[in-house]
Amino acid sequence: MLHSGAFYPAGSHVLEAGCGVGAQTVTLAKNSPDALITSVDISETSLAEARKKVAAAGLTNVFFEQADIFNLPYVENSFNFFPENPAPAKFLLPGPPPRLLPANGHKLPRQRA
Repeated sequence: MLHSGAFYPAGSHVLEAGCGVGAQTVTLAKNSPDALITSVDISETSLAEARKKVAAAGLTNVFFEQADIFNLPYVENSFNFFPENPAPAKFLLPGPPPRLLPANGHKLPRQRA
């Protein structure tokens, strides 16, 4: 699984662009219970399935929204992190490049697109 070791600090706002049916969403939300995950996808059918998976896992830190990742409805600098997707780079908060924090605690630099 792509995000199995990733976690985000408490208070982080994470944008998961192109969440699909939520397989990665559940992992991201479980690993980062004190971060807010905003998961978007263009397909309402996929979002419905993702919502079911998140609800079944008992997670409350995920917000879903239907959107095109190349035309997101957010103002710039709205998020601290985005996992593995360069499309939403302009929506990151200013500052150093975002970092994914794997389970072992070592910081891996992630470059902005």
